Amino acid sequence: MGTMDLRIQMSRVLVVGAVCAAGVPPLSAQEVTELPAEDRILSADFDVLYRVGSLLGDEWDAFGQVADVDFDGAGNLHILDGQTARISVVDLQGNLMRRFGRVGEGPGEFSGARNVWTLAVCSDDRVAVYDAWRRAFVLFGPDGEFERGIRLGGPRFVSIPGLQCEALSQSVVSTGEVEYLGWTPLSEPSFRHVMRYGLSGDNAVIDTVAAGWKPPGSGFDFVPVFRVGVLPDGGVAFTDSSTYAIKITGAEGGLSRILTRPIRPAPLTDKFKAEYVEQELEEIESLGGPAADFRRTQLESIEYFDEIPLIRDLRTSREGTIWVRRGSDELGIDGPVDLITADGRYLGTFARDATDMPSAFGPDGLVAFVERNNLDVPTVVVKRLPSGVW
Repeated sequence: MGTMDLRIQMSRVLVVGAVCAAGVPPLSAQEVTELPAEDRILSADFDVLYRVGSLLGDEWDAFGQVADVDFDGAGNLHILDGQTARISVVDLQGNLMRRFGRVGEGPGEFSGARNVWTLAVCSDDRVAVYDAWRRAFVLFGPDGEFERGIRLGGPRFVSIPGLQCEALSQSVVSTGEVEYLGWTPLSEPSFRHVMRYGLSGDNAVIDTVAAGWKPPGSGFDFVPVFRVGVLPDGGVAFTDSSTYAIKITGAEGGLSRILTRPIRPAPLTDKFKAEYVEQELEEIESLGGPAADFRRTQLESIEYFDEIPLIRDLRTSREGTIWVRRGSDELGIDGPVDLITADGRYLGTFARDATDMPSAFGPDGLVAFVERNNLDVPTVVVKRLPSGVW
């Protein structure tokens, strides 16, 4: 077996070997649930409730960049501006309720580096914002008043790509791969970890919820994504391989189920690679400077996995519905979106062009989408899902 074949076989082993190495018992055959092969198309006729995002700089909804969004228990949407660190809270009619947060050195203020903040609204409607440069969470009360800072500690820069609150505790969970800069481990990490951060004290209590497969080396493109969604019982759903396999953990940790569909990844052909490199070179020319030189050097030495990963994104609703965005064998084109449940029920599929993945899920079928209009102005659209797909 060649080196590349071995890497692909490792991806197909999924996380079973990883959790065994971490001391979790291996899965039995009965705990793998195969979902139907054929898509059952769902209607994406969502009700649009409101849209915010103004072209005029003196309006409250003239966002510099929408870094993150999340709903509270009443359905009010919190919008974090990635340039000003200002959080705007919007009611069900799209009206501004309050604003809080800003850049500064005082209590409840954030570092000046742009777009390094991540937001999550917890079940008690407290708002947690992670500031990567300060390695700290800032906790606000339901009314937007500053409560306290919560130190994370560790390496000098910890990047958490996304957060989702647990329903049963005052904790947040990472929704992607956490990266540590300025820190050299004794050996190359073997896994991509799902991290939980307890926010009940002045220092975050950190533990590992699950371990996902980590591709060997760092010089590869088309690496399988690592995406995580929190479930209502305190477990998580996550994906880490090139195949269609959604891993489910229980509230106490440990893998309890793998959900699969008999869909094969497309091979990464020479034609596809050539199109990819051509597209990357076009983007490099528009960048210029050291960043362009660095990326050009990368492209000259890059290695590729033999398959195009089937899954591009995964998110979970408050009710525990798992949204899975599949990829396609067309460069830059997303595939359809599957809706499944943690106990192994297939609810159906939205066709490829029917809907984007929601950026946030609220109560009673509320979803928020972050978009840019034809003038490149960031906007947020809030819709309500039809019954049966929450």
